[in-house]
Amino acid sequence: MAEQNVITSMLDDLMQQQPISTALCIGQNLAEYQSKPTIQWTYFNVSGFLIQPFSQRYDLALVVLNTNESLALASQHKSQLLVKLRDLMAKTIVVVATPADATLLRALGFTQLIEPLQANQDFVIWQFNILNYKQVPDWLNAKFWANPENWDKFRW
Repeated sequence: MAEQNVITSMLDDLMQQQPISTALCIGQNLAEYQSKPTIQWTYFNVSGFLIQPFSQRYDLALVVLNTNESLALASQHKSQLLVKLRDLMAKTIVVVATPADATLLRALGFTQLIEPLQANQDFVIWQFNILNYKQVPDWLNAKFWANPENWDKFRW
């Protein structure tokens, strides 16, 4: 399965960027594909996770939205799932989704990691990382803010 190969290689890349000790998997149990024994995985199905209260913050959340259960979800439930993960449960979120979910994921601040390589490929990989979500704009520095030497020169 090409999808599992992509996920395991992506996990290797993510572990080089930052340490991952706890991970949350939603939609598909990846215990049989677990290549990293140092990661403590927790699995939830989609409907079970939506009613789950906040218990801890994970280093990584892997969401598989192209399973049969996930494809049957309404867009509102997908949005609730991803917002709960993004805001409460995980530092980094990786989503394996269908190309039809692109608008929802882009609206929630996710960036596309892997585009469909072939026309018949039915999954796209997206990421949300709180550490690099917002790039610091060029103008956001002391040079352009509250400089007393510019108070009489420019009208604000």
